Amino acid sequence: MVVVGADVHKHTHTFVAVDEVGRKLGEKTVKALTSGHAEAVMWARERFGAQVVWAIEDCRHLSARLERDLLTAGQQVVRVPPKLMAQARASARTRGKLKRPGFPGGSGYWIPIKGWSVRYAS
Repeated sequence: MVVVGADVHKHTHTFVAVDEVGRKLGEKTVKALTSGHAEAVMWARERFGAQVVWAIEDCRHLSARLERDLLTAGQQVVRVPPKLMAQARASARTRGKLKRPGFPGGSGYWIPIKGWSVRYAS
């Protein structure tokens, strides 16, 4: 199974795909618009097939449209609670450097595994 995590911002979303053991498989940045979300879905389908789970931080002011577009496209979406993200971000930080999820040194914490409490979006 491939998990695609999202780093959502007001104008862009960056997606990083990882496998079951957390190896980075690919990365894609798109505009935070429905057309960009469709581009991300096409990228994931072409590169990784149909068995993709999208892990989205549950900050709906930035992720609501993305979540809605993914569900409309028939994708499986899980919401990762912000509290989990905050703890993971704090542990992944190095003084003076910004560590982004899915990038060297800051990946893996947003994958819904090891008994984390995630909610499937519907």
